[in-house]
Amino acid sequence: MCRNEDSAMIGRVASLFWCIWNNRNDKIWNDNIQSPSQVGNMAFVVWNEWFTVHQLQRASGVTAIGLCFRDTNGHFVAGLTQWQQPSYSIVEGEALSLLHAMKEAIHRGFERVQFESDSKLLVDAIHSRRRSNSEFSLIVNDIILLMSSS
Repeated sequence: MCRNEDSAMIGRVASLFWCIWNNRNDKIWNDNIQSPSQVGNMAFVVWNEWFTVHQLQRASGVTAIGLCFRDTNGHFVAGLTQWQQPSYSIVEGEALSLLHAMKEAIHRGFERVQFESDSKLLVDAIHSRRRSNSEFSLIVNDIILLMSSS
């Protein structure tokens, strides 16, 4: 299917799969389930929001970064949003967000901080500690240096 479809169609299908998976998890963990039409409508909304945001960002030539800090109970403590130029790839943006979060935690004097990322590629790159000269690898190297200095 992917070979014969454009990226918009693939994105819509991926959004549908994500919404089906999310509905399944909501049933298992919260005993809450949506009808198939509700799941389909949610997939449509998710895709349109994602597409709109990414079209605006691509046209503007900037990368948006957002992060938040929570306490041990999961309550919001602080947040930060920032626009970066130039426009970075998604994985570079993920790495840049983590680097900024680490610097912000140090600046605020936070101790014993656990950082999370939904980017497996970023987490694997940090754990592998392989060096490279790509923009992504340079950001990961800065993250590793910050981790080792704390």
